[in-house]
Amino acid sequence: MNRIAQGLTLVLLGAAALTSTVATDLYLNWVKAGFGPFLIAAGVVMAVLGVLIIVAELRGERAAANGPEEHSDHSADGHGHGHDHSRAPRVAWLLLLPVVAVFVVAPPALGAYTVESTASSSAPPPEQARPGRFDDGLAEAGPGEVVAMDIRQFVMRAWVDEERQLAGREVELTGFAVPDPEGEGWFLARLQMSCCAADAIVNKVHISNEPSPETDSWWTVRGTWVEPEGDIADVSQHEFEVLEMEEVSNPPSPYEQ
Repeated sequence: MNRIAQGLTLVLLGAAALTSTVATDLYLNWVKAGFGPFLIAAGVVMAVLGVLIIVAELRGERAAANGPEEHSDHSADGHGHGHDHSRAPRVAWLLLLPVVAVFVVAPPALGAYTVESTASSSAPPPEQARPGRFDDGLAEAGPGEVVAMDIRQFVMRAWVDEERQLAGREVELTGFAVPDPEGEGWFLARLQMSCCAADAIVNKVHISNEPSPETDSWWTVRGTWVEPEGDIADVSQHEFEVLEMEEVSNPPSPYEQ
């Protein structure tokens, strides 16, 4: 690939970074919001470097075309090769296609496929259930009040709260639908992202008293936790009994903080 193609690659990558951060919020599909300023800075640097490379190469070609012809015949001193090595084959420009594809077709956020292909998580150690551990608002809610929780908060409370304060309380959860591979109900799921999509952790609850909706469709469900008879071994054993459910027309980010 010649230097003009290299410059174009940098310009396109920079434009893609800026489009996904300044013009839209697509970058939230892959990283946390705190990385936005860094992506903007990287996009600006790549775009400027790409432009500088292209301008320098075009100026160099123009100067070579207008200047005196030097070393026009290398065959006399035995160093001629009979062809020009200054330009790469035209097929090298095809290397730009993957970059253009990233710019035009942005990868979507993770969803049901990630949940289905991720192994269930084991429960955290019991010592994590200490006073002040939970930030879900359940303790502050009045009797009979519906408590809106992240699925992450619900799973943590169901896993390690030895006092079982979830029992009998109505809770509201929002997430996307994932079919149960065993055909017994479905999962309401969200992903917990520490840094980027590559380290996303699956949080989900199992629902069996309502028909399975379309995969990756978003729902807000209100219901109660079905308290297990024994210890919880993995996240898929958290059963949630739905009392009401409503489809979400404008889904939030699939990632919980």
